[in-house]
Amino acid sequence: MERPDRPETDQHGIAWTMAVAGALGALLALGCASTSPPNLPPARTAEPYRVGASDQLTVRVLPDPAIERVVRVRPDGRFSFDLIGDVDASGHTTDEIAADITQRIGEYRQSPSVSIALDNPLSTAVSVLGEVGKPLVFSLERDIRLSEAIAQAGGATQLAAASRVRVIRNTGGQTVTYVANLDEIQAGDGTTDLYLERGDLIFVPPATPVAVGYSLRRAIYPLEIMMQTIAGPLIGLLIGR
Repeated sequence: MERPDRPETDQHGIAWTMAVAGALGALLALGCASTSPPNLPPARTAEPYRVGASDQLTVRVLPDPAIERVVRVRPDGRFSFDLIGDVDASGHTTDEIAADITQRIGEYRQSPSVSIALDNPLSTAVSVLGEVGKPLVFSLERDIRLSEAIAQAGGATQLAAASRVRVIRNTGGQTVTYVANLDEIQAGDGTTDLYLERGDLIFVPPATPVAVGYSLRRAIYPLEIMMQTIAGPLIGLLIGR
């Protein structure tokens, strides 16, 4: 006795069920693979240091009689040097500045050799302010993340709104503000734990109730001064009676 052929609709149903089961298996495998904590972004490629305003340099020209000067880059990005006047420095490496001086001073010195040392890189200053243990300003001499800078400043206080840390950065002449969540960073999510750049300002704001208290304090303070000013003479007048 021949078995009747399985209806075509049943065959389609089996195929559809197998496809769904395969897709679910793939999703489960993907979910298991993604349970590991997120990786921090890789460190940026090292770049040569570029001089900025306020940096202090030591410029030395040989042969004898040697010329050695300690100079500070002005806000306009230049510094003055013997024989050649103003030298463009901001945005250039020390090697580029030395090459420029070598070419220009060659009119006055035979076969000059110019070396430049970076003494004090003040243009790389990063500031950490707000609700931290010890607000500070430090020079950015290596790649450093936001969380490390806050740790150097004594960490966020108990009054801080750690989920609303702001990084204020000047980019291309425009001010850009990034918001970082220190709570998530400490929990292992480094998505907002960005690398800092020269000139960054990190501000850890107070929690909302604390900010309201600060505002009330500022509003009441002039009244306290006025009451203290009036109270002294008034008490003296009453005692005199």
